[in-house]
Amino acid sequence: MEKQFNNPKSILVVRLGAMGDIVHVMPAVINLRMAFPSARISWLVEDKHKDLVECLHGIDEVIVFPRRQWQSSLKYPQKYFKIISEARMFLKKLRDKKYDVALDFHGNFKSGLLTYLSNASTKIGFSKGYCKECNFVFTNFRITPHQKKMHRVDKCLTLLRGLGIEAHYQRPVFSIPDTDRLYIEDFIHQNHLNQKSIALIHPGTSLFGKYKRWPPKNYADLADRLIQELGYSVIFTWSDQEYKIVEEIVSFMRYQATIACKTASVKQLIALSQHAHLFIGGDTGPTHIASCIGIPTVAIFGPKDPVVYAPYNDNAVVVRKDIPCSPCEKRTCDHVTCIQSVTPDDVFNAVCKLKKKFDFSNIA
Repeated sequence: MEKQFNNPKSILVVRLGAMGDIVHVMPAVINLRMAFPSARISWLVEDKHKDLVECLHGIDEVIVFPRRQWQSSLKYPQKYFKIISEARMFLKKLRDKKYDVALDFHGNFKSGLLTYLSNASTKIGFSKGYCKECNFVFTNFRITPHQKKMHRVDKCLTLLRGLGIEAHYQRPVFSIPDTDRLYIEDFIHQNHLNQKSIALIHPGTSLFGKYKRWPPKNYADLADRLIQELGYSVIFTWSDQEYKIVEEIVSFMRYQATIACKTASVKQLIALSQHAHLFIGGDTGPTHIASCIGIPTVAIFGPKDPVVYAPYNDNAVVVRKDIPCSPCEKRTCDHVTCIQSVTPDDVFNAVCKLKKKFDFSNIA
């Protein structure tokens, strides 16, 4: 194994989703590229998140696991044989690439099975107790992190350090197509936002993470203060089913805010974020993206542990309440006191502290 990993010609990175978790893996993948500049690096990711991986410099190939497509087809029994045929073709193409090394950063049953079925000579993952759903049975080289509770970014870097790679945090650099940049620039121009300080607010989460959402009225009160007291132009970003949330927030406001244009891909969301001077959101993918591209970021946390899941960079601050039941690992909650108890004043004060810090650093 050691001889093969010293000079691998082809490497498979396995992290299927979600958006924030993919962002947390990126620094490790950048280190992987630095360690093996001539290797071919492929990234296996679910179809929903392929655009995000395509943005990262240093990836030679994005391999799409069509989970969303197959999941949708499962509703129709007449399509079962087609799914089976497509799955066989997908796995054949994956095996035919003959990877020297596969690194499973995801650490669950599905990612482990795909890592195993890739037929890579060396299959690397986390040891028992540091992965889920018996993932460790699918790998033949296992790394044990030095502690149980650690930030996801550090855990991913630990996977490389366990292989003898001197890995350190590297900020991702995203490559955005001109068509997406121009689309966003046109939106900024049409709304006369070119010469203003922009605060992006992303109030939504995935449906899976609904319990992490801060109340719409709180976002409205906060946005009014950002406009009235700090002079920001506020833009609310949204995706999929989140548009109604944004409409509700705007209906509560006393001052005028802008609802963002539809961002058809994460590439357009990144392009829009690059125009912002402040980003506010919950524990969700867009918040992690904003922080890692260098925007001063305020993350509103409820049930999740910020030690593990907070935006990683020093340009971010987490706002949360210490209550007996938080943090927790529940997927649903009847009361969500942890997120409900965070007030607009709490978040506004965090914005002021962050603004003061960055205004001072700009002067210095």
